[in-house]
Amino acid sequence: MRRELTQAERDFLYEPRYAVLGTTNENGSAHLTVMWYVLEGDEIMFNTALGRKKPQNLARDPRASLIVPNGYRFLRVDGTVRANDDQTVAQADIRKLAFRYYQSEERVQRSVDATWAKQQRITYRMRAVRVYSSGFRCRTPRPRRRSSAGSHSASKR
Repeated sequence: MRRELTQAERDFLYEPRYAVLGTTNENGSAHLTVMWYVLEGDEIMFNTALGRKKPQNLARDPRASLIVPNGYRFLRVDGTVRANDDQTVAQADIRKLAFRYYQSEERVQRSVDATWAKQQRITYRMRAVRVYSSGFRCRTPRPRRRSSAGSHSASKR
């Protein structure tokens, strides 16, 4: 496994896809949730509300895995998160994420007014410690080995 994202992987992450975030529950089992995210430089940023399971798990154990699938093509990033519960930052970040996925300032504002402004939000940033992906290299087929006519016909005898 690698520690840095390739340009093809960065391009993949720049597209608004959904990610699955994995954290560890107190009993050691996996906790998986579908998340919005954005790649900012070398860090992946995501945001959630206080009171959910993710913040509890990440406060106890800040290690996380984030996988972004597209069929059998996927990218997984493992790392340690940094939390920021400053409401000016966290509210601005949920707005930024929402616009990335909604592409409508009006829709973002409705969600802010109806839900997010009433919540204590937390932003997390995670730098990749390990990167694993599949489907990002163009594999060229190996040339077929040709048998000689003599050995081919000999094998049929």
